[in-house]
Amino acid sequence: MAIEMTGGKIVNERGTVVTFRQRCEECGYVFDWNKTTIVPAYGSRKVRPFTCPECGNYQEVEVCFLYKGSHREST
Repeated sequence: MAIEMTGGKIVNERGTVVTFRQRCEECGYVFDWNKTTIVPAYGSRKVRPFTCPECGNYQEVEVCFLYKGSHREST
């Protein structure tokens, strides 16, 4: 199981619970505080967007659950 994130830097993950810091994709600025969210299994979630205090870029934040391993189709 792996989790991918755009607009943030993952600090810690426990299953589908992710702790992250918001990160601007434009200039690379990373906020000083952590946020936590739950990622739905086999899905994605948009987290509250933000405006970078350094460059003013409006940044969407999205977390995506990536399944790794053999997956059995349900019948």
